[in-house]
Amino acid sequence: WTSVLDAVRAAHAYVAAPVAVPSRVAAAAAKDVCAARAAAATAELVNVARTAPRRDVVVELGAREGRVAAALAELQFGRTVLVDKSHPDSAEARGVAGERVSLDLRDMKLAGFGAVDLLVAKHVCGVAMDYAVRAAAAAPPSALAFAPCCYWLIDYRVFPNRAFLEDLGLGGARAFSLLTKLTQWGPDMFWRPEDETAGQMAMDILDAGRVDYLRRAGLDAAALPYAAPALAPDGALESTMLVAWGD
Repeated sequence: WTSVLDAVRAAHAYVAAPVAVPSRVAAAAAKDVCAARAAAATAELVNVARTAPRRDVVVELGAREGRVAAALAELQFGRTVLVDKSHPDSAEARGVAGERVSLDLRDMKLAGFGAVDLLVAKHVCGVAMDYAVRAAAAAPPSALAFAPCCYWLIDYRVFPNRAFLEDLGLGGARAFSLLTKLTQWGPDMFWRPEDETAGQMAMDILDAGRVDYLRRAGLDAAALPYAAPALAPDGALESTMLVAWGD
């Protein structure tokens, strides 16, 4: 593991700014901290939405109840599409205006919705986020904002930019598995204090690969923080958003 941690540190120095020492989150406080970070992610999604050059069509991926779509209602998009494998039949979900489409993201063709002005996804887990990234690259929207989560559920076979990792010296399925496992390491699992940032670094490296993939598709993409690094007993907390703009 020491060699893996050193490789991650070297790769991160090449693709991202240094990571601040993460704050430690106690197990008892984790639920409240995560709720606050989720609210921060939604606020940042709305900020990106305001930059969309047109407000005709917004598509929310992994919509569930449609909470992001509800937060965007004030921007008055002409058409709101909520995509998920299945949709909850709750009062909250029924209260969100929009067209609900039942679809697995691995099968989604974004072009099927016409010209998409804004594509959003909040906490679309693991491999589903990479299906979303692939869909956006195949039919670039005018603007997008994705808040990834559950990096340990990313699938090497689906990750869209394995060549990027290879160039960083982290190529292959085994290195990928170790990279994703680092995101689940809590503070008690590190034997060198300087390695406590490794989980955040691993997430940054994976997101840098996604950003590079979107850029190669012609999008002006970046990974931006919406919260400071934090380390809970079960690993690093998500804190980064993928944003991009097309033509």
